[in-house]
Amino acid sequence: MKLDGKVAVVTGAAKGIGKCIAGAMAAEGAKVCILDFDEAAGQACEAELRAAGGDALFVRADVSSCDSQLAAKRAILDAYGRVDILVVNAGISVKHSIADITPDEWERVISINLSGSFYTVKAFYDEFKQKTPADEGKIIFITSGSGITGTGGGAHYAASKSGQHGLMRAVSKELGPNGVNVNAIAPRVIVTDIFDMLYPTEEEKRALVRKIPIGRFGYPEDIANFALFLATKEASYMHGQIVLLDGGRTY
Repeated sequence: MKLDGKVAVVTGAAKGIGKCIAGAMAAEGAKVCILDFDEAAGQACEAELRAAGGDALFVRADVSSCDSQLAAKRAILDAYGRVDILVVNAGISVKHSIADITPDEWERVISINLSGSFYTVKAFYDEFKQKTPADEGKIIFITSGSGITGTGGGAHYAASKSGQHGLMRAVSKELGPNGVNVNAIAPRVIVTDIFDMLYPTEEEKRALVRKIPIGRFGYPEDIANFALFLATKEASYMHGQIVLLDGGRTY
């Protein structure tokens, strides 16, 4: 198996894209740590992965709290002793115009999407700083095409995702010499619970799919398949990149 013996941490892994990534990595032999604020969904995800023959551990964590992420890291090291792959996935989206975004809503989106990404990297930084080219690490950000186009969510969402891109590039510069590949996957239209919230009507969905050259929406499996590739040795020369995974919609 491609990830046999590796320990993978996935934030926001109880549902949607994160859950699909966790499942794909567990199926390839990784010991998968599910970090999520939703305890019931997180425990269900752990049970599902274990029932499929995987090695999984759920740890309740709040990405918007640096202390919570540090506590999660300690629990993971107690259980597995190491971390090899970090998938920075947790995030929220609210589709409001600038006129409708309140200061509290702005702070909430930024605190989860952008500050949460930093707190996650910060918590696990020492584990990756100790890596070497012979014992490589992988950090994968799940961002959004909104960080490039400014569309798809509110201004706070686009700003947080653009900030993630800057953070990813800074981390790639720092940790590349330690044998850690750092990249970002930037989806746009992926069918998840958030997708149904942002585009609730069939008319909106039909209008949206007409903008995608390949003629279909993306699914969590599309993102998980590429995240799995980035987590393998075969992707060892891919570094500091933002990969739009959007069916050709953006360019």
